[in-house]
Amino acid sequence: MPELLIELFSEEIPARMQARASEDFCRLLQAELRPLMPEMPRPLFGPRRIALVGEMAARAETPGKEERGPRTNAPAQALD
Repeated sequence: MPELLIELFSEEIPARMQARASEDFCRLLQAELRPLMPEMPRPLFGPRRIALVGEMAARAETPGKEERGPRTNAPAQALD
């Protein structure tokens, strides 16, 4: 399986905030990428960075989206 590594650099992060921030980052990203990242990523942190490493799904189904537009023989005013 492919791995995803995301690392955020910043000014010095206070020690009491590092662990919680990295866990929140993992939780929020996993919630958004659930079809692509089925398992919770592993948080990493240090004084100037927050990172995560996670396993990505080899294949993922994406929901199709159909959008309808004007007819092909519609008048030019309808196309504007």
